[in-house]
Amino acid sequence: MFEKKEEIFHSESESIETIVGSSVKLKGNLRSDGDIHINGSVTGDVKTKASVLVGTGANVVASIKANNVQVSGLVQGNIEAKEALEIRESGKVYGDIHAAVLVVSPGAIFSGKCIMPESKKDIGLEPVLEEDEEEPVLEEENKK
Repeated sequence: MFEKKEEIFHSESESIETIVGSSVKLKGNLRSDGDIHINGSVTGDVKTKASVLVGTGANVVASIKANNVQVSGLVQGNIEAKEALEIRESGKVYGDIHAAVLVVSPGAIFSGKCIMPESKKDIGLEPVLEEDEEEPVLEEENKK
């Protein structure tokens, strides 16, 4: 019934630019162009052009903005993933999420609002009523 899914995130150690170790407690904003792997505690904002991996023992009280995000620990804050967000079995997310692709594994916890954008072009929507248009039926009813 379920096929083995392709891994969205790669754990090649050479692509990880920043590692927050399990004994590290970081307060403030964390910015990077490369992958960030969090195993400790982070309070503030986390932003990267690459991926954020929140490890099993991690405690993150921060908003996260990244290309891809994988959560195995605890995140209390909003997450914006340009491409994909994966909440693994041990992952807990308390906050709103904005992601193009969302994967929630059985056993994961998510409490918040989820927005999965799709462009107007992709779904073929056209405006129902232009602002300058008037409804002639309503005008005729008012004259009676």
